[in-house]
Amino acid sequence: MAAPQVRQFAGDFRVWRLEGGQMVPAIPEPTDPYGNQPIETNAFSFGYEAGDEVVVNSKRRGARFNQPLYSDQLPGATSLSIQLQEMPTLILAAVLRGVAVRDSMAAGAVTDEAMVMPADGKPLQLPHKYVSDLVISKGGSALEAGTDYSNAADVLRRGQVLATGAGLEPGDAITVSYAYPQLDATRIQGGHVPIQSFYITGDMEDRISGDEGELTVFEARLGVEDDIDWLSAEPLSPTLTGNLLVPPGAPAPYTFDVYRRTT
Repeated sequence: MAAPQVRQFAGDFRVWRLEGGQMVPAIPEPTDPYGNQPIETNAFSFGYEAGDEVVVNSKRRGARFNQPLYSDQLPGATSLSIQLQEMPTLILAAVLRGVAVRDSMAAGAVTDEAMVMPADGKPLQLPHKYVSDLVISKGGSALEAGTDYSNAADVLRRGQVLATGAGLEPGDAITVSYAYPQLDATRIQGGHVPIQSFYITGDMEDRISGDEGELTVFEARLGVEDDIDWLSAEPLSPTLTGNLLVPPGAPAPYTFDVYRRTT
């Protein structure tokens, strides 16, 4: 007699953002065979909203009048909800409803670069972070660090010129020299992309039967479901939801192959 088909799946999910015909890995990892490390996933659920029901009623006399003689259900939309236990930068960008642009920068130095202090009194934002050996001159004379401008560690880490004395005022033309270290950074432009396209694979395992599973989601249009509390006492665990598309060449919104070796 066949054993009961009780199922309990575990899976390694890999997520790519689809952008301009290219696939951008959520967690780039050179040692991973796919170049994309599996993302820790807490829940992965498909949904389905049925299409309209088509009913044809009889117009014959007697008891048959207006009784259904044909009924069918139109295909509906398949959706996906995925709750993540980690938030790599690409997913963070999706949570912020924006896109991320990576910018790796080699170490270097800036010498006597001409700049102008913002006229509204804001700090001058330098194009680098963790700056050191900051020297600011105005009118050919060096200003005094800690008196005319801040040399606080937090300000230098943020790569800002912050005026602290009368020697440096809004709108002043200055020259700036400093050194900066190698940096791996990402800028997220948030608030303008409510949903994004993702390609998702799942390397699945049935922990009860031993069956292997291969899940492929060809294109999921996902956005963050709820607002995120950045000061939550618990680690952030975003949920992305949205509909599945059937891109050219795909047989269905998703496929799931179940297999086991028999020899």
